[in-house]
Amino acid sequence: MMLPPEQIVIRPPVEAYSVLIPITGGCSWNRCRFCGVYKNIQDYKIRKLDDVLRDIKISGQHHLNNPYIFLAGGNAFSVPTDYLLEVLNEVKGNFPFIKRISTYAKVLDINQKSDEELKKLSKAGLTICYIGMESGSDTILKHMKKGQTSKMIIKEIPRLMTAGIHASLYIILGLGGKKWTKIHANETARVLNAVNPTFFRFRTLNIMANAPLKEDIDNNVFEILSPLEVLKEERSIISQLSPSLTSALRNDHVSNYTFVQSNNIGKDRERILEILDDLITDPDVAKLKHKNLKRM
Repeated sequence: MMLPPEQIVIRPPVEAYSVLIPITGGCSWNRCRFCGVYKNIQDYKIRKLDDVLRDIKISGQHHLNNPYIFLAGGNAFSVPTDYLLEVLNEVKGNFPFIKRISTYAKVLDINQKSDEELKKLSKAGLTICYIGMESGSDTILKHMKKGQTSKMIIKEIPRLMTAGIHASLYIILGLGGKKWTKIHANETARVLNAVNPTFFRFRTLNIMANAPLKEDIDNNVFEILSPLEVLKEERSIISQLSPSLTSALRNDHVSNYTFVQSNNIGKDRERILEILDDLITDPDVAKLKHKNLKRM
């Protein structure tokens, strides 16, 4: 039995204290081999607009002073622009102290909206989109069935930011396994240098039991990186970033093996590398085993 769209609500850690308004159920793509969040659990569905507007009114009555709203769903940015505009206007009408309205988006979702639509969404109050870049390697993106290429990332993310919406890109450490760790690091750094996103955030690969990649791991086709190898991969990415990059770095996820961060990676790159070097040379880190988290 598939769950209704309002019953699986995931959000980024940074949105832990935000009011969560479900917009969609499931994910409009839902083919990524590393993800099992919705597979055989929830189909993609756009909720009825009237139901969403009702939820916003009720939430406003109980959380009037909350300045943060997260429009939930695997990629709520996929809904028609007119629908989103009504939602954004309703949020502003019910939350007078609003500072941030955010949502998940796919690169493909951005591609399907015109520059004018993006500007309208920005003007209506959409502040930031959290986007799964995952890797800059086309080899890895294709193998993982992500449904995007590095060229798409380099084209679409600047369009979003030019419209006035912040972009927070997720990068999955270990997504290339042991086989592709080098190209994962090299190509991810290349794309970050080309895009200069507002934020980029690291996540470490963890696999749910129903994710298609789980079979490859069980059959030893895909080899998971150790914590030490994950830290080395992160170091490799950061070491290749341009000093002119102004992106903020976040390691704000329980899956990670370091929580080092920066508000300007170009200025802080050498400091971050020193911290990573200390971890990489720590003999206790070399003994750590991969922790495949069941809950995140």
